Amino acid sequence: MITVIGNLKGGSGKSTIAFNLAIWLAWQECDVKLLDLDPQRTLSDLVGVREEEEFAPPIKMLPPDMHLENLRKVSGEVIVDVGAANMVGMFAAISQAHRLLIPVVPGQADVWSTQRFLSMIASHRHPECEAMMFLNRTDPLGGSKETREAAEAISMLTPATALPARLSQRVWICRTLSEGLAVFEMEPRDKGSLEFLNLTQVLYPNLPVKKTW
Repeated sequence: MITVIGNLKGGSGKSTIAFNLAIWLAWQECDVKLLDLDPQRTLSDLVGVREEEEFAPPIKMLPPDMHLENLRKVSGEVIVDVGAANMVGMFAAISQAHRLLIPVVPGQADVWSTQRFLSMIASHRHPECEAMMFLNRTDPLGGSKETREAAEAISMLTPATALPARLSQRVWICRTLSEGLAVFEMEPRDKGSLEFLNLTQVLYPNLPVKKTW
């Protein structure tokens, strides 16, 4: 399955989500590969830190200059991180994707951007590609006016599904990145870890959890 994590807005947490999701899948003994199409190469840097520290399980990276029309020939789970800085790559990856995951930061500008994003990619999406949105970097308690309004707003955006899972802005998520670890590897009982693991169950409800960390 090819999952593209994308949005027009910078700072929505695409690379962080891709990194954590790939590590979680690797822990489940899935054949998972990452593709970094963002010119900032944040995802590549995160994987590089993990490789330097020799953490297991290792994460495989696909070459960023690969021909995207061959993406569906790649075996296993493929997670693609791409942003508006590479619109050509974004459209090409979405045309091959089975699933599009859109993190949305609470705020009116981000909701507008997501609506515009869905409109822009409509002609590039494969008919079987499912678009899913979720709130990311919400306030930890989840009760702010911005979070409530954003949740209501994305529930009305079409053609996409608003997921019930949310990720809050938490200190441990930032700290783990500099260590080359997923949040659940470094602090498995932290609320940020529990929120992320809840997201994985929403995205992969039929995947048996084989390992813990």
